Amino acid sequence: MPGPPTSWTDDLSEGASSEFRADDDAEHAPEELARVMAGLSRHFYRARDAADACDRILEACTALVEGCTHATLTLTSRGKVTTPACTGPGARTVDDLQRELGEGPCLQAIRADRNVVSADLGHDERWPRFGPAAARRGIGSVVASRLFTDERTTGALNVFGAAGAFDTAAQDRIAVLAAHAAVAIDAVRARENLQEAVRSRQVIGEAIGILRKRYGITSEQAFDRLTRASQHLNIKLRAIAEHLTRDQVSPPAGGTGAAAGC
Repeated sequence: MPGPPTSWTDDLSEGASSEFRADDDAEHAPEELARVMAGLSRHFYRARDAADACDRILEACTALVEGCTHATLTLTSRGKVTTPACTGPGARTVDDLQRELGEGPCLQAIRADRNVVSADLGHDERWPRFGPAAARRGIGSVVASRLFTDERTTGALNVFGAAGAFDTAAQDRIAVLAAHAAVAIDAVRARENLQEAVRSRQVIGEAIGILRKRYGITSEQAFDRLTRASQHLNIKLRAIAEHLTRDQVSPPAGGTGAAAGC
């Protein structure tokens, strides 16, 4: 009987990707790399949520990039830079250090250069504080590749290793992974935003229905009450609606108290 279908990780473990890793078989490297990347695209797309997508991306990075000892995903949201996924505590420490010092390859990839490479962090003059500190922690080299779609930057894929760990082929592979990762993360975020919007619309609709039934008012009047309550209390409209539908609160038609902001 045939076994279960294999994933791209099964192919890697069985050596199917060895062709594009071998310098003496470079003729077949582009085709093999394209095949693996196509499998990765489908693998990333099946992510349940943003956290799962990040884990899948780092799993692929450690499997595909020779010399990778640590990897992180640095993401931006509302002006803040965070590390939602890493391969271990050591990797997170390196990212935290960059934010603490305000310098480093990951931040530079996000803010300035799309691809930042350092083969010897301990002596890299671009980051006089971060570089030596990273080297003392056993991190000798890094490739940081920006995650972006169109002109919107979502973060960076950061791959760490020993000094001189990443040749040109490895750097190219990281850049390709980053491109796939950016699209995957953007797609997952879009799905999550859409799902959140649908849930918000449903609960707001339920709240409008409660107000219409209780006060004999129109949908527009009910929505206006919810909006005024949200503004008066400085609480999101969805939170007001959830409170109303959960507790069946009866905001008065034109009061001024906390519950009467409706």
